[in-house]
Parts: sequence; structure tokens; C-alpha cells
Amino acid sequence: MKVRALASLSGPTGRHTAGDEFVVDAKVGDELIARGVAVEVGSEPEPAVEEPAPKSVKARAATKE
Repeated sequence: MKVRALASLSGPTGRHTAGDEFVVDAKVGDELIARGVAVEVGSEPEPAVEEPAPKSVKARAATKE
């Protein structure tokens, strides 16, 4: 599980400051989240990406050969 530290942490996962992202096993990640010192990365809604509108296609007039 990938988490982002909300506060400075030090322990079995290493030393992390607020904003650091790191990988832990699910049990440790759940404990950090329950304590309110980390959030799961990817659990936040991602900003919407606006896709450009498709270009209109103009029909070609049939030509006589």
C-alpha cells in the first residue's frame, strides 16, 4: 500500500516527513491511516482531465472522373 505522511514519522517504516510518499504493507498502512498520520495515495479523487473536443470532419464532395 502506498501512503503519504501527514506528519513527521519515525519507526519501523523509516523516517518520513509530512508529504513523503512511501510503500508499507497493508496492516501498517491501515494503522497509520487509523492514527491519522497518513493517507492512502490514490484514495483521493484525481483532478478531472479535460479532453479536447474531437475535430469535426467535413465530408468531401464526390468528384467525377
